[in-house]
Amino acid sequence: MINKERVIFMKSLFISLMVVFVFLSGCSGKKEEVVKLEDKNFSGMLLIQKTEDQTSSEELTKMVTDQQKIEKILTLVEGLNVKETDADYMLAEMKAQDSYSFSFAEGEKMESGKPAPYSFVVLNDGTFLFTHKDVNSPQKPRMTIEKHKDTLKEMKDLLEVDF
Repeated sequence: MINKERVIFMKSLFISLMVVFVFLSGCSGKKEEVVKLEDKNFSGMLLIQKTEDQTSSEELTKMVTDQQKIEKILTLVEGLNVKETDADYMLAEMKAQDSYSFSFAEGEKMESGKPAPYSFVVLNDGTFLFTHKDVNSPQKPRMTIEKHKDTLKEMKDLLEVDF
């Protein structure tokens, strides 16, 4: 069971992600690149949260502290082809379909009210949305050029996420 502090944290994390999306909305051009992470062992905790119809709950949230699983998730996103996108478009897509947010903490705790050092969102259709170039490196919003439903399924299977 998740306590009140975690529920408050989850709400503040979701709000923080939305603020980052809006803050990074001033993008010029649609530059394409490949997701690359310099350090895949920075995180000791991963918070996965599903949003359905623009809401979430404790039942749609899971914390993972298994270092090998966390590093595997980061390895799965490395190499995805992405392009810059508009934050308004990203927000509209997040409102239009269910999504999973993956938020990584440095160490084994997330600080309430502080943005995660690395996070991404995966839409139900397999589109990955990124707001960070690397750990603690926010940048203009990017989204995958192709949909990766199989990668989302692999992540959910690895983390034993059944929601």
